[in-house]
Amino acid sequence: MGIGASTGGVEALRYLLPQLPDGLPPILVVQHIPAFFSKAVAQRIDSLTAYQVREAVDDEPLKPGLCLIAPGDYHLMVVMKNGGYRTRLTQSPALHHCRPAVDLLFRSAAEVAGPHVVAALLTGMGSDGAMGMQTIARAGGTTLAEHEDSCVVYGMPRAAIELGAVKHIVPLEGMANALMKSIQALPV
Repeated sequence: MGIGASTGGVEALRYLLPQLPDGLPPILVVQHIPAFFSKAVAQRIDSLTAYQVREAVDDEPLKPGLCLIAPGDYHLMVVMKNGGYRTRLTQSPALHHCRPAVDLLFRSAAEVAGPHVVAALLTGMGSDGAMGMQTIARAGGTTLAEHEDSCVVYGMPRAAIELGAVKHIVPLEGMANALMKSIQALPV
């Protein structure tokens, strides 16, 4: 599962992630955040969840019950290596003036997992994540965007919706339930 957020996203993640149960497929999060702040955010959210939440490191295997947050100033992507999904961190150029960029996470997930991807785009300024969400939708994955009414800033979800890349538009209060239903509906 991939989640992308920007302005207002830290609070949205602190609300959403504790509602998700342990044992889910791995969760990868790109939150536009400064490098010195991402570890503290991961630690704070970890203290609220039934599963492990921490900053991602390069080339680690993705396992159920694990949520990895992109370190500030690093892009987080998914790669297939030795028959399993692993992380890839890079400091390649910023995309949409962002590093980490949601688009890179979503595109990489679509490339390696296609119809098995569930992705949510939460509150945020700009359009990061919209093109990646379109790639997921075209690969047969499930895409969700936060409803305008619960967004602090409606830029990123709006951009994905306007592209026609979003299957479900859900207020933050219903996002955990919508993600669970989407995961349960994934192909085996």
